[in-house]
Amino acid sequence: MRLRPLVLCVAFAAAAPLAPLRAQDRPSGILTRTIAPLFRARTWRYATWGALVVSLTRGDTLFSYHADRRFLPASNAKLFTTAAALHYLGPEFRFVTVLFADGPVHDSTVYGNLVLYGTGDPTFALDTASLAPFADSVVRAGIRVVRGDMVGDASFLGGELAGPGWSPDNADQPYAAPPSALGAAANRIRITVEPGPHAGAPAVVTMDPPTDYFTLRSVVTTGRPRSRTRIGVEHGPPHGIVALSGTISPRRSQWTTDIVVQQPAVFAAGLLRELLTARGVTVLGTTRSVSDEAPGRARALLAWVRERTGAPFDGTIAIRNSPSLGDLIATINHRSDNLSAELVFRAIGRAVDGAGTFASGAAAVARFLAVEVGVPSASVQVTDGSGLSMLDAATPRALVQLLAYERHAPEGDVFFQSLPEVGDGLQRRMTGTAAEGKLRAKTGTLNDASALAGYVSAAGGEELAFSIIVNDPPRIRRARAVQDRIGVALAKFRREGDEGTR
Repeated sequence: MRLRPLVLCVAFAAAAPLAPLRAQDRPSGILTRTIAPLFRARTWRYATWGALVVSLTRGDTLFSYHADRRFLPASNAKLFTTAAALHYLGPEFRFVTVLFADGPVHDSTVYGNLVLYGTGDPTFALDTASLAPFADSVVRAGIRVVRGDMVGDASFLGGELAGPGWSPDNADQPYAAPPSALGAAANRIRITVEPGPHAGAPAVVTMDPPTDYFTLRSVVTTGRPRSRTRIGVEHGPPHGIVALSGTISPRRSQWTTDIVVQQPAVFAAGLLRELLTARGVTVLGTTRSVSDEAPGRARALLAWVRERTGAPFDGTIAIRNSPSLGDLIATINHRSDNLSAELVFRAIGRAVDGAGTFASGAAAVARFLAVEVGVPSASVQVTDGSGLSMLDAATPRALVQLLAYERHAPEGDVFFQSLPEVGDGLQRRMTGTAAEGKLRAKTGTLNDASALAGYVSAAGGEELAFSIIVNDPPRIRRARAVQDRIGVALAKFRREGDEGTR
């Protein structure tokens, strides 16, 4: 882990409003005739485009347009997060999840609590299969009774469950699931409704994963043959009621919806408790969570991660190691998973600045960009790790600077390989074109933004780095089509005078 003495916090407003066109904002570069007309269509009269294309081989700028304006970067912000994580933590860093008893164990009984301690492992947070080995470990340890509580400890990253600038409208959306140091099943419960055997019969309703976090009640019935599916869902606080009502058409095989869990640590601890019960282990107390700062426990855990000797806590029963950070980052940049990106972002803050908060993560990432990459502080605003925040901002030049830096960074190859490639990870875009197998890039999409940034192996033998961002497009699909046309043009690029010049 490499720490730097300078702490640089970036705090600017969201993407700047449109300003009068300045000389440096006019399209320039030898690709101007190819790219600039794509931004001038009447379709884009209320949109703002920015782009920068540079040759990493020759070091010159091939196209520039609004390259120093700040834009909402959407998921292109994940490039900042993943690069900083590799720099500070290293590609071999692994998250750990620990189950321990905080009291003595005598005669098959824990005289205290059973604690499941998370550090933000994205793979643990995204599934439920990881919990079963912990339950099995309790049985193998000979424990049959826990006289205390089943505790989910998420204090490693603290209690923040939404990033600065996240829209309240997204609070119940799976892509904005709360990033807790301890979670499971992507912090959501999927409800599936299937029609019954005949009209008027109750619908068949299931909940995945099965849990007592909510109590499910349904009065959904099977409709007549030509009826439509109309299902309403209401849910209260944790351990409350999820009420379903309405009708499902018999012509529909199933209807699904996801409910976001707002107390992920309680949810994960409850799932483990149910697995223990199924194995004959009784927990006499309640199921609860801990999210308040516990610096002593966090410091002990980080020290153990560095040394890997003994056990992180007294009473440790089981430890789970995540895949390597290099593998996790490949998943983040390929799948653009917001929950994973935020967990990594806040883990950077915990490891570098001693707090697993959004503010600490932002300070560490901004420091990396300023000190290591040389990005001017006015060019970026870092507020979260996924790009969900409407306060995030970045210039195309800042993104290209990062891409150029990573081609020579110690962890640069891991970063490069983490980006999806046209035809292999970057699906349904530019396939069957000159860009297939030649272009690697990270996408970014919000309602008001579309971004694409990455590398191209051009036909003339040069390696190019590029960033293309549009804010306020009328249609995201049209914006992607323009970005894809540019990507193909870059893949075909040859210098004047080269054989096959276009």
